[in-house]
Amino acid sequence: MSTPCQTASLALQRLDPLKRVNYTFGLVLGVEEFVQSDTYFLAKHHTENRLLHGYGTVCGLSVVTQTAPVLEVQVTPGWAVNPRGQEIKVPQLMCLQVDSWLATNLAALQSAVAQSVPPATLNLCVVLCYRECKTDVVPIPGEPCRTQSSSMAPSRIADSFDLMLCLDQTTSPPLSSPPGSSAASGLCLTAPAQLEDDSVRALAALLAEFQISSSGPYLTLDQVEQLILNLNQPPSSPPAGPPYLVSAADAADYRRAAIRTWITQVRPFICAAQGAGPCCPPPEKCVLLAELVVDLTGGATEWLATSVSVDDSRRPLLIPGTLMQELILGEAAALSTATEYMPVAAAQFSSSGALVGPSLGNLTASLSSPPDNEFLLSFPSYQDPQDVAGLTYIVKGTVQSAPAPNTDAMTLELVDFETAGIRIALRSQAAGPLQFAGFMVEIAQIGGGL
Repeated sequence: MSTPCQTASLALQRLDPLKRVNYTFGLVLGVEEFVQSDTYFLAKHHTENRLLHGYGTVCGLSVVTQTAPVLEVQVTPGWAVNPRGQEIKVPQLMCLQVDSWLATNLAALQSAVAQSVPPATLNLCVVLCYRECKTDVVPIPGEPCRTQSSSMAPSRIADSFDLMLCLDQTTSPPLSSPPGSSAASGLCLTAPAQLEDDSVRALAALLAEFQISSSGPYLTLDQVEQLILNLNQPPSSPPAGPPYLVSAADAADYRRAAIRTWITQVRPFICAAQGAGPCCPPPEKCVLLAELVVDLTGGATEWLATSVSVDDSRRPLLIPGTLMQELILGEAAALSTATEYMPVAAAQFSSSGALVGPSLGNLTASLSSPPDNEFLLSFPSYQDPQDVAGLTYIVKGTVQSAPAPNTDAMTLELVDFETAGIRIALRSQAAGPLQFAGFMVEIAQIGGGL
C-alpha cells in the first residue's frame, strides 16, 4: 500500500517529520527548508531513542538529601532520555532548599490539599523535563524603521531542562484538583505517568511467572496472548495462576508469542489514554527521578519540613547495550554451570509422606505401596529422563529412625524414574514391619537445560 503524493505548492508546505528536503540545482533555500531538514533528522533521532531504546535515567542524576546547613534535596549531574526520546543533560549539581520551596508555594499547596494547616506528610516527586532555550541574539537585516528589539533575533536553540517538584497523584490527603492540572502559581500537581515503563515492568514480571513443568494443566497459546492483552485492560477471564505452567516443548514459542503480542497489540496503544495515536510519542516531556516523603510541621502561615526520605525504586532506567550484553552472557554462563549440577527439589516428610516444614521446588511424596514402603516423589519441573536427552537426577536421602528400642538402621533407595515422578523405597535388614519417624530427601538435576 502506498500513500498518494501531493503536488508541491507554497500553500501546502508543512513541517512534516516524515519529509526531508530534496536538494536540487535551482531550488531556492529559505528558512523553512533548513527548519524542515532539522525537523526530519531530529524526529528520526528521537523516534530511535524512544522506540528502540526506551526512556529513563542514563547516567548520574542521583537524588540525595542533605540536612546541614539546611535541609535540601540534591540532584547530581547526569543524563536522561524522556518519553519523547529527547536527551536531557544536567551539567552541574542542583540543590533545592525544601523550606524555601514550601514558603514560595504555600498558597498553592494549601489550595491543592484543601487545608491551611500542613498534613503530617507530603508526597512529592522529583521530575526532570526537557526544555529548549533560544540564545545568542544577533542583529538581522530587515525593513527600515524597525525598533532595536525587532532587528535582533536569537541565532541558536540550546537544549535545557526544568528540574522541579510535583505533588504525587497518590498523595495523602487527596488533591483537591484533578491529576494533571496546575495551580495558578504554576505548581505541578502530577508526576509523569510513565505508562510504557510500567507496562514493560508488568510484562517482565508476567514472563517470570511462566514455569516449565512436566505436568499440566498447561497454558494454551490463546491464554498466553490474553494474559499479555490484559496488561492494558481489565482481565476478562484470566487463566488460573501464577505460576503459569508451560511444557518444555512450548516454552520458547510461547515466550516469543507473548513478546510479539505486546509489541504488535499492546505497545502501540499504551499511551492512548494520554491522547497519543498508535506508536506516537506521549505528550509528557518529563521523567521521574525519585519520590519524596516530606514530614511537615507548622501552622496556617508557615509549613516547615522536619525530614525528607527518598525512594527512587520507580525511576525508569535506560541500560546501555554493553551492560545488557554482559548480563546476558553472565546469565548464560551461570546457566551453563547450573546444568552440570543443581539441586531442584528437597523436603522433609513424615512416615506417611506428609510434608514437614518448607519444600524446595514444591516437592511432594505419595505413599504408594505400604508393604514395601515405596514413595513417589514429584515436583512441577520434573521431566522423565527417558524423554529428555542428557537429563538425569541424583537422589540423596536420609531415614529418621523411630524413637523405639532396637530400631534397625534403614536406607533410602532409588527404585525407578517414572513418567509422574521418581519412585524411592525405604529398606531395612530387619524382618517385620518397618518403624521410622520420617525421611529427608534432596534431588539434584544434571543436564537437560535448566
